[in-house]
Parts: sequence; C-alpha cells; structure tokens
Amino acid sequence: MPGMAKHANVVALPEPAREIPVGTHLFRQEYLYAFAVQPEVANYIRTQETGEDRERVSEIMQAWTQLRPRVQALIATEAGLADSIELTPVPDDLTAIVEGYAKDPIFARQFQLQTVVAFAEIDKLVAYQRQVNLDYVQRLSNRIGSNPSPEDLLRVCISPQREMEPIQHLELGLAAHSFSSPNSDIRFLGAFLKHDLTPEDLGFAQHGGVPAAAIIAFVGYGTPMVNGFKVGNRVILNNGFHRVVALRRLGVDRIPIVLQLVANPQLELGSELGGLSQDYLTQHPRPALVKDFFEDGFTVTLRVRERIKLVNLGVQVGQQEVPV
Repeated sequence: MPGMAKHANVVALPEPAREIPVGTHLFRQEYLYAFAVQPEVANYIRTQETGEDRERVSEIMQAWTQLRPRVQALIATEAGLADSIELTPVPDDLTAIVEGYAKDPIFARQFQLQTVVAFAEIDKLVAYQRQVNLDYVQRLSNRIGSNPSPEDLLRVCISPQREMEPIQHLELGLAAHSFSSPNSDIRFLGAFLKHDLTPEDLGFAQHGGVPAAAIIAFVGYGTPMVNGFKVGNRVILNNGFHRVVALRRLGVDRIPIVLQLVANPQLELGSELGGLSQDYLTQHPRPALVKDFFEDGFTVTLRVRERIKLVNLGVQVGQQEVPV
C-alpha cells in the first residue's frame, strides 16, 4: 500500500553443526615396538593412535625399520641372557615376613603350581607385555617412595594385601550386574552353590519366595603378588609388570618374586601368554626382557585412549515342567 515501508523477507540460516569431541581422555603409554613384527606395530599404532600421533605414524614405522640391525645384533650377542638370571634366596632376617605373608589365605589360594619366593634380577625377566601405562607407573612410584627398603620391597611385591582401585557396580536388572574399574586386572573370580543358607543370607532375597539355595559369584582382582613362571633357568614375568617397571625406574635392580616352578611347559602353561607363543617365551635364545624397556630408542611413547574394564554378570534362567 502507498506510504507503508517494504520489509524484506528474513530467512533464518541453520546454525553450523557443532563438532562433538570423541576420545578426549588420554594417557601416556610406552610401547616396546623394537621386539614386535612390522604388521603388529602397524596395526597397534593404527588402532591406538589419536589425532596427536597421527602425523607420526610414518616416522615411527621408519624408526622401527632402522632399529632392525640393532635388534638383530642384540639377539645374537645376548643369546642366553634370559637363562643367566640370578636368583637368590630370601635373607634369613626377612624369612619371617615372607612366612607371614604365605600364611594369608589369599596367598595360599593363588597358585596351582609349587612356589618359592626368591630375589630376582629385574632386567633379565622375560617380558611378554609390550605396553606400559606411564601415568600409572608414576603413581606407583610416588606411592612406593624413593630408596625402598627390603621390607618395603616385600610389602610391594609379595604381600597379599595391597591398595586396589575402587570397583563400581550397577544392577542392570533382576539377574544382571555390571562392574567396572580403571584397573584392567578386574575379573570374574568364579561362582559356587551355597545350599546351607543363614538368616543373613535370606535378607538378600528381595523378590519373595522361600529360598533353598544361592548361587554366589565373585568379582575382584587377580593375584596381587608379583609372580613369574620359572621354566628351566629363565623366569617369565606373569603379574605385577607395572610395579616392576616402577621399581626399576626408582633404581631397584632386584626384587622379591613368587616363582611358580614349571616342570612341563606343554602341560602346565597355555599355548600363549599375553599374545606371545609359549615356545617363543620359553625357548627363544633372546626373548624380550624387562631391560628392553630401558634401551634407548626401543620404545615409543604414544597418547592413547584411556579405558576402563567392564565385567558383566548375568544369570540365565529356564523354567519348565518335564516328565519325571
């Protein structure tokens, strides 16, 4: 109409989509790539690297290639090194402490093989683990403290009682439970039938009925003691890897360890340990050792995604009438 201002049509433009960050929780991990084969290294870096390390992939693979002559020379010159590990008995003034730990029911239930406690050279322990969580090692080092005494070493390595990360629990349904921990050692520890129920047990029967038996399942952590398999003259580190690395970084060169005495590897050990074949760990003239984590250039430090371990437990129930 005459005299009225003309207004232009206003078109609302959509806001640009906001980028949603993925994988923001990271930790520093040291990876022993010198003793890994090329496909293993390439696949590990591909699956673990984050944006910070993506541009380093070709550089890392080139460094791996350049390490090959040095690693091969080390294998040749140090053949038999794993079998020369020095094992010494626990000193007399410390035997009472070890005997006290051995009487703990947790200690007694851990091992199926015959065991003995001895002091072992850290550097010559066979290592099937290739990754070290550097942040966790630093926390362990702070907890242990500098210049640990022999008694401190026994407490850190042999005591059945040690500080563990809290475990989180969520009940998902009538017969489903979820447990989680930042410690990857969390695991299902078995279940058993309890038929002699006590009044305290009946208090857990929240859904009515007259309980006659209970299935009890255990969730927790694995063996708390640093232990290894003694096969012939060599020792394969089986548990406590991060504590061992932390102690080595603190300047400790010998640690107390529970030795599981293996008489027949084919029957008493699995075909693989930590993804490496039993034959490699028990028979190779120069397998990967703990000392290799401290060789210049043998490891690469990556920023990898932080993770927690989840354990889900459920009871599957089938109820039906069948002929007697």
